[in-house]
Amino acid sequence: MSKSIIGLITGVFFLNACHNTINTYENNLGIKPGVVAQIDTANYTTIEWEDTVRNFGIIKEGDSVLLRFGFKNTGDKALFLTTVQPSCGCTIVDFPQNAILPGKGGEITATFNSRYHPGYIHKTIMVTTNTSNRVNHLLSFIGQVKDSLKTGN
Repeated sequence: MSKSIIGLITGVFFLNACHNTINTYENNLGIKPGVVAQIDTANYTTIEWEDTVRNFGIIKEGDSVLLRFGFKNTGDKALFLTTVQPSCGCTIVDFPQNAILPGKGGEITATFNSRYHPGYIHKTIMVTTNTSNRVNHLLSFIGQVKDSLKTGN
């Protein structure tokens, strides 16, 4: 009887191994799925960015600018954005926390507050993903902030 149980378990294992599913790394351990995906290098995917540089033009000091960085999962595994870190506290980012399935897309939004930042602006956002075409991706935005003291506003 034990041989038949071992055979059954082995059969179930092989059927599940051949089943073509997308692993989203859901767990009951309180570990973020993106953290697990970052470690599982055998199941990395690929990402394609719409654009990695945005120019917001000229704004007045004190104005805020919303920038969008679109992307698409071009691989065949689930995509996770594990870390999205702006270069300074003047920028707040928002990004998808869940798995991006193959063929699907998403966007990172960045809100730049220009208060106390007059002059030419060049800010960056470092994005860490579970991707084989690079793990770290650098996004940036540029523009000009008019000094409110010099313009009298």
